[in-house]
Amino acid sequence: MAVRVSYGALSNGISGQLVEVQAHLSNGLPGMTIVGLPDTAISESRDRVRSAIGNSGFNWPTGRITVGLSPAFEHKRGSGLDLAIAVAVLASAESIPPSIAQGPVYLGELGLDGSVRSVPGAVTTALSVARDKPGTKVFGCPETISQIALVPGIKPIPVTNLADAIRVLTGESKPERIQPLPDVSTYSATGLEEVIGQRLACRSMEVAAAGGHHILLSGPPGVGKTMLARGLPALLPPLSDQQALEVCALRDASVTTRTGIDRRPPFVSPHHSTTLVAMVGGSLGGMLRPGQVSLAHHGVLFLDEAPEFSRGALEALRQPLESGSVHVARAAFVERVPAEFQLVIAANPCPCGDSGGMSCQCSPNEIRRYQQRISGPLLDRIDMHIRVGSPVGSTPGDRSEDVRNRVQQARERSAARLAPINSLLNSRVPGEQLRKRFPPDESAVKIMEDWRHNNQLGLRALDRILRLAWTISDLAGVDRPGEVELIEAAAMRQDRALVRS
Repeated sequence: MAVRVSYGALSNGISGQLVEVQAHLSNGLPGMTIVGLPDTAISESRDRVRSAIGNSGFNWPTGRITVGLSPAFEHKRGSGLDLAIAVAVLASAESIPPSIAQGPVYLGELGLDGSVRSVPGAVTTALSVARDKPGTKVFGCPETISQIALVPGIKPIPVTNLADAIRVLTGESKPERIQPLPDVSTYSATGLEEVIGQRLACRSMEVAAAGGHHILLSGPPGVGKTMLARGLPALLPPLSDQQALEVCALRDASVTTRTGIDRRPPFVSPHHSTTLVAMVGGSLGGMLRPGQVSLAHHGVLFLDEAPEFSRGALEALRQPLESGSVHVARAAFVERVPAEFQLVIAANPCPCGDSGGMSCQCSPNEIRRYQQRISGPLLDRIDMHIRVGSPVGSTPGDRSEDVRNRVQQARERSAARLAPINSLLNSRVPGEQLRKRFPPDESAVKIMEDWRHNNQLGLRALDRILRLAWTISDLAGVDRPGEVELIEAAAMRQDRALVRS
């Protein structure tokens, strides 16, 4: 008999893999063989598929069935090809018209009763289908279809079991209505209104949120550094559809898979014992697993007690801070993983945390060694260096909702201005474009020239100050940063070369 074809897809870390499933029914002893480098889960699908076909009201074909998975040179992992294999087998036995079987893509594991079940990596596989076979129908269980409903370029069709899928394919019934997953629009429980007596620090967090700037919070324990950092996600606008899909795909590829589309910016706070591989990503079972920097994509990566992290884990942040991605190279693969996050670092000034206080007994050498655990090149990539002192007064910060509205307006101004260079945030503007196309006013230019010649500031430091000044201007609704905005930006940078009498 002729070879019948259907299509499935699998998740291979952060990328999807479209698989052509070929089924051939021939004379011989009854049995089923699967070729094409399947793993154990796929090899066991012969038993799941046979039971599912029988319990769905179809007869198992008599003869020798050979199932080929193409491309045959790539390893296939997981149980997500069950539905595609079952459809190909039924087409090879002429139980369904072969012409209607090979059009759609089938995602799902089969239960012994014929039910279609969800599999990890649904968003990743759907994105690969949209890229390789745009406009195609995608069959899956209602949970999977609800999860990939936002993926552009595909036609998702929910089915509850194998019999339901066949009826939809043959036109005997219409597809069920897609039940979209509810958007998670709530924000973190911690808000700036809970931070007492830290008006300047709250202002710094607002500027950081508006421009996407990295920030270092240094100060003694108990002054509110962690509360400030945990309140930052509440100041950020909700993720767009594309951003939410990217975040969901990265979470799907991680060990801690989540279900559904979350529009909150991610907040990732790894423990200080996190290793370098856990920070940037690595391999598990031959598949890429994103690291903490990628799980914080489009969100916040918070390193509490940063000097306690290993030197390797901290230095690994330097590349993604500049490029917005991390290249993970292993023997089996080389992948570019997105990692465009906002870094927040909290650190004590000395090992005991009370540097300069009456109870501090740390020697100058101990303080210097402790502070040098965060290298100069890493500190240079952080736009804002904020000293958080003891609370002054009892005035709380502004409501997070009010600050978020101001941040949203500032981001809209910056996005309109930066549209010609395909950028959205001031912190992401290349230095060359920043100096040529977005200079400050003449008074600010003169100040920057003085800083450059008299204080020997490099272009990188001046660029970061100018980016901060543009963000402050966007918050204030000013067309161009002037002397006031530049001085405030320099104060938030806290470069010792800028200390003026």
